Amino acid sequence: MRTSLDCLPCFFRQTLEAGKLLGLPADSIKHLMDEIGNELKHFPLEMSPPEMSYHMQRLFVALTGKEDPYLEIKDLSNKQALDVIDDLRKLVSESQTPLETAVRLACAGNIIDYGAFPSGVDVQAEITKILHQQSSPGGSASSLFDFASFHQALKSARRILYIGDNAGEIVFDRVLLETIAQEFPQIELSFVTRESPILNDVLTKDALDCGLDSVASIVSSGSKTPGLLLDKADPAFLKLYHEADMIISKGQGNFEALSDAEGPIYFLFIIKCEVIMRHIGGSLRDLVLKKNS
Repeated sequence: MRTSLDCLPCFFRQTLEAGKLLGLPADSIKHLMDEIGNELKHFPLEMSPPEMSYHMQRLFVALTGKEDPYLEIKDLSNKQALDVIDDLRKLVSESQTPLETAVRLACAGNIIDYGAFPSGVDVQAEITKILHQQSSPGGSASSLFDFASFHQALKSARRILYIGDNAGEIVFDRVLLETIAQEFPQIELSFVTRESPILNDVLTKDALDCGLDSVASIVSSGSKTPGLLLDKADPAFLKLYHEADMIISKGQGNFEALSDAEGPIYFLFIIKCEVIMRHIGGSLRDLVLKKNS
């Protein structure tokens, strides 16, 4: 997905709000915004938003002196989500349609995103909202939430790559993976992480801390961008990618990076900006489960 002109002011907004979240002084944030402006002069719109976000976040690393500026935020998000994993499992087990409920919860968990909401996310409040909202599995059909096609694809799949997105959110992914494993024990599941710290994106350590290895093999993509760019992934990962029967791409950043990619990809996320809303239709906060075209 190419960058929209509407993404440009959003880059500055993200820089401002992330700088405040990380406690940077005003002069440092101004310096970052100046540097972002210089980067944008040479940034072609044909490139994807995650590529610009990568440059932005490397500037934060250089300025803070921390290779992982979001480490404490990620650890807290993981802890808060793990505190309610049994509640999530209960919602799924008591549902008349467990798999669809697990998918909807995984979509809803995508709200834990410091790229889309750089000023901060009240993770506990968002989780509470998710747990208490009225879910409607089997409700009105939506072209953005094609559960029937997803379910059918699972029936014939043998190897699935689940491309993770954010810390905290991955606990919701774990519940979905557990549900898939229970219903389709023949499927070999692999969970994909980022190679190095970027925003609050999931690393191998986060996946292990949240117990994803209990239900899936943990694989690093080699990608360092907030969104999996295949041309920047490791050859070993690309071999797994091309051998997969089904790829579940979690999160808006991965959609931006993979929306034009080939392969049996199902995108699973929540719409968090007007650019994506216009790109695929729907409204802000709509849940998306959609096969690539």
